[in-house]
Amino acid sequence: MRFAQGSGWRMGMDASWPLSVALFVRDALALPATRPFFVPPVVPQIPEQIAVRGPLTDVVLADEWAHWFADLVRTRSGIRSLDELLLEERHPDFQASVQRCFLAAQSAAELFKVAFHDELMLSGKKHSTIPSALVRTLEKELGHRAAPFELEVRVVPVQGEWLHRPFPKLVLMSNTVQFSPDAQYRLLGPVLRELAR
Repeated sequence: MRFAQGSGWRMGMDASWPLSVALFVRDALALPATRPFFVPPVVPQIPEQIAVRGPLTDVVLADEWAHWFADLVRTRSGIRSLDELLLEERHPDFQASVQRCFLAAQSAAELFKVAFHDELMLSGKKHSTIPSALVRTLEKELGHRAAPFELEVRVVPVQGEWLHRPFPKLVLMSNTVQFSPDAQYRLLGPVLRELAR
């Protein structure tokens, strides 16, 4: 986890392994990208879909996935295995579907996390200082130091410039936004402006 902080504020940013796994599963099972809120398809695209077995209809399967993803979003990061993925309350057929694509999902999530951290290391201070520079810019616009706040940013491997704020202190965003100062200013800037007031 990378941290940016200033006088009274702190922002943590990291690639989310559990959300990456869940999004891979969603795309592998060809489920809709609109619930519990819209999240674009994963990058790279899933090469082939996995056939769903069992009596669950597509609608029920999609509902199970949406509840599971919402549970993972509400849970603090740190989940690192299939046993910790909060599947125990989900329908057994959905659990079986996740298990069938888990190895591929795990591999994709691990590759994303490694690539994310490699990019941060290669870029040195260039990308890690973007949040601090953004807050300093907002402080100038507001005419005062940022109010104390905490924000957790979970980066996920999805297409395009995308950001969603499911909770006041949590933001999900695409890898593209993470490594673009302009995209962070446009998409993350309004969130930070609200928190810094």
